Amino acid sequence: MGDLMQMFDDKKSQFDAWVKEQPPAVEVAVAAAGGALQGSVLGYTLGLVNQNLEKQAASMPNKPATMQGGSFSGPPKVLALNLAVFSAVQSGLTLAVKKYRGVEGNDDIPSNMAGMFGAGMSLSLCTNLVGDAPAAPGQTKPTTPAGYATDAVRTGALFACLNGAFMKVGQMFTGKNATTDVYYYHTNGMLAALGLEKYEKNFKRGLLTDDTLALLSDSALKEIKIPPGPRLKILNYVEASKKHMAAYAQTPPAYAQPPAQEQGTGLTHA
Repeated sequence: MGDLMQMFDDKKSQFDAWVKEQPPAVEVAVAAAGGALQGSVLGYTLGLVNQNLEKQAASMPNKPATMQGGSFSGPPKVLALNLAVFSAVQSGLTLAVKKYRGVEGNDDIPSNMAGMFGAGMSLSLCTNLVGDAPAAPGQTKPTTPAGYATDAVRTGALFACLNGAFMKVGQMFTGKNATTDVYYYHTNGMLAALGLEKYEKNFKRGLLTDDTLALLSDSALKEIKIPPGPRLKILNYVEASKKHMAAYAQTPPAYAQPPAQEQGTGLTHA
């Protein structure tokens, strides 16, 4: 089982590395497609669960209230569509904003809020325009273009604000913020280049800051519980970086004075 998971991680790392080499439009499209696939599976599963709960509730003497309206109710196919659209827009738009802003990693709050705003809008429009699910309790389903737009903006803003608040609180509790990340700037960049971002927390738990990169060893990486495959990639990256810096240090600056024998002396040789 461990070998199978390792093989899966290696294949995923290879695919992620290939995606990173593609134009930004391809990266965004791949992210959106992956989000749509995950959302559709989750939505269909949630729809089946809702159906089972409704059947069980219908057979009870005192029928309890069940979710009869809103974006997260309805038959499996409707929920699969809703969450596929939601996840596709959220994943694709978040990555597009990150590319535009030139940031990396999964902890950029503005990019995530922008993606969630678009996802909330798309979910609202998909729910109101496709299917005949009733509005959630206490809400009125819009019937005009102005109503659709208003509900979409309101839903997008709500999702964005909640996402930003949760991320901010999470960063406060985990201590992950710009003040601490400055010590892991090059480390995070290396892990992102290798498609190993999920091991950022391992480096922070082991206090392996940027100034320890040149000292990394297999035993040090094993100590912070990084598997063999990623360890080899990290060590190879560090070794290649050392060779590159050594070669750069031996290259004379472009503004260096030419050797004395090549300078004009006014003398001629027989």
